[in-house]
Amino acid sequence: MSAPVRDRLLDAAIHIAGAEGHDKVTYRSVAALAGTSHSLVRFYFGTREALLTEAFERAARRDAAEAKLRAGTVEEFGSNLVHLITEARDRQLLQYDFLLRAARGDGEMAPVAQLYEHYVAQVAATLSALGIDDPGDSRAALVFAALDGLVLQHLVHSSAARTEETLLRLREVLTLWKPAH
Repeated sequence: MSAPVRDRLLDAAIHIAGAEGHDKVTYRSVAALAGTSHSLVRFYFGTREALLTEAFERAARRDAAEAKLRAGTVEEFGSNLVHLITEARDRQLLQYDFLLRAARGDGEMAPVAQLYEHYVAQVAATLSALGIDDPGDSRAALVFAALDGLVLQHLVHSSAARTEETLLRLREVLTLWKPAH
């Protein structure tokens, strides 16, 4: 059975926005890639901006779940990140493009802020599972900022080995923060 139409439309929008830019996301381009009529795109999302926002949110939630930012061990933390950012490059590009559009005033900042809060909450859950004290989630925010920068650097350098090595160093920081038992 094929994926529900709405999911196919969102995945098509993610791919187009990541590969060609958000300006190329139209009812017709999304419908063509998803194998549906453009009237279905309008039916499900109403506006192009609503489609882009939902595509952004879908990409972000999938990345948060698949990257293993919420983990029970230091070794598990971010264990799928390098694979994810290498194989699902379109999703990262969509998210950064959405963020930059919002920062320029060309889109809503609220979905970006909610996404970042979600990512920080995932990291905070990991720190809690590791027994790391983090009142106010400032350490979680710091770790997420490092991960966010790491994803950007991966887009620049396209080196899985470099990204994996940097992630290893970040895990070492988490180990240093763990309380001695």
